[in-house]
Amino acid sequence: MPLPDEALHAAVTRAWGRDVREDLNEHIVNRASICFVKFVGLVLMLTNAAKPYCPAEYLEQALAQFPDERQKRVAREHRAFLTIDLMSPKNPGKALKNECYRRMARLASELIDANCMGVYIPESGHMRPYDDHVIEALRSERPLRELEKW
Repeated sequence: MPLPDEALHAAVTRAWGRDVREDLNEHIVNRASICFVKFVGLVLMLTNAAKPYCPAEYLEQALAQFPDERQKRVAREHRAFLTIDLMSPKNPGKALKNECYRRMARLASELIDANCMGVYIPESGHMRPYDDHVIEALRSERPLRELEKW
């Protein structure tokens, strides 16, 4: 099920201070379960799926990487997911990569609510179960660091 166009535009505006601008060659292309957002040199791919992130045949392997029972519960019990993947720039340096994560995390903060069970960062393998401070962590200057504090 696609995210509604209005919700995407509102999330971008709240997260980044303005909506996409076609005169700057910025766009949102929203289809079925996939969406692309082009904004200030970034291209993000959002995938919204009504199924578990981890296929059942890999669940035990996934559970083994999480030391905390709350993390395991998220992996076992979630029934849908939203991913935000950086498509461009490819291979950003450290400073640019941190800025990309800030933008991605701020966008995520506008798209999740209390129905979210957790935030998973594939690059680090860290799973943060949802709590009252997740959105604050996503909106911080150092979201990856703050997501690890719980």
